[in-house]
This record gives sequence, C-alpha cells and structure tokens, in this order.
Amino acid sequence: MFNLVKDDFDENSDDILNSINKMLEKNKKEKEEKSNKEEKEN
Repeated sequence: MFNLVKDDFDENSDDILNSINKMLEKNKKEKEEKSNKEEKEN
C-alpha cells in the first residue's frame, strides 16, 4: 500500500514542484513591481 502512495507522489512531484516554483516567481515579480513603483513615487 505504501508503495502505491509513494509512486503516486513521485508521478505528481514534478507538477507540485512546478506549481510551487510558479507561485514563488509570481510573488517575486509582485515584490519587484511594488518596490519599483515605490521608488518612482519617491
């Protein structure tokens, strides 16, 4: 039973990592845009 769960996770792990990376990239871009906007205002 454990092996089945592990295999499912291995198959999905790439998708999970991709999703996490996309979220991190989005957050990073939003922070950069916010800091750029603040610099322009000052």
